[in-house]
Amino acid sequence: MSDRQLILTFIGGDARQVEAMNMASKDGFIVKAIGFKDITNANIKLYKDLDEECFNCHALILPIPYKNRHGYINITYDSQSITLEQVMEKVDPSTIIILGKADNDIRQLAEKKNLHLFDILEEETFAILNAIPTAEGAIQRAMEKTDITLHGANVLVLGYGRIGKCLARMLKGIGSRVTVEARKPEDLAWIYENGYNGVHIDELDSILGSQQVIFNTIPYLVLTRERLEKVNKEAVIIDLASAPGGTDFEAAKELGIRAYLELGLPGIVAPKTAGRIVYRVIKEVLERAQKLGIIRGLKA
Repeated sequence: MSDRQLILTFIGGDARQVEAMNMASKDGFIVKAIGFKDITNANIKLYKDLDEECFNCHALILPIPYKNRHGYINITYDSQSITLEQVMEKVDPSTIIILGKADNDIRQLAEKKNLHLFDILEEETFAILNAIPTAEGAIQRAMEKTDITLHGANVLVLGYGRIGKCLARMLKGIGSRVTVEARKPEDLAWIYENGYNGVHIDELDSILGSQQVIFNTIPYLVLTRERLEKVNKEAVIIDLASAPGGTDFEAAKELGIRAYLELGLPGIVAPKTAGRIVYRVIKEVLERAQKLGIIRGLKA
């Protein structure tokens, strides 16, 4: 089965999915979509609801994250409220599902129907490439919310994972005085090698008061009330960790510290680039599924 014979159905999403659909169509995939309006690409077949024909596909592509805060499928461009159960009851076992941020709900339903799930957020290619627009977006947010230049500013990056590494490199490139927090001795060694100031989390309290902008990438509560009490009241915190973030936002508000949880930045500040990253990973997943023999022929 060649790529050009594959049928992809997209349900919901934001501008990233629109870009991914356009690229898939351009590459010769047959593309169907639900939960979108004003799509100008005539090669994308739009459906108003969960028509049975939509589910006659090789791969079902759900959003990133696939659920919104109300628990419905994450649809940005339409007012529909579609539940996971409504989708899953129509999916044929021959279809693979590609989505972002799989949870126990969809894993359990997929297991019952013997469906193959692929979580884009667990794909290393996505994690690395998505760190770039995330870091750029975080810097953009910091520039919008401060009245100083980041050049010459004392900037702290909490965490030295993929996003932390991108952030530190970009911030140094624009002239920030960058301090990076890490736990592992090898990370601290690389931080030193790259020309940043390194600080172990156990010593974090001693440098909080001198930082003008703090970026958090650590997905657990690290900026506690006790630590926030040591933060400069003029500082700005940009938290990039998954909800609920790594900052005690209630304490920050009470202390008069500006703290912002910035989620989904790639889709907000660079949707075209982010959409191309999503599409690249979708193609990699499809190729892997084909090699594994997971993608099968459609029902007659």
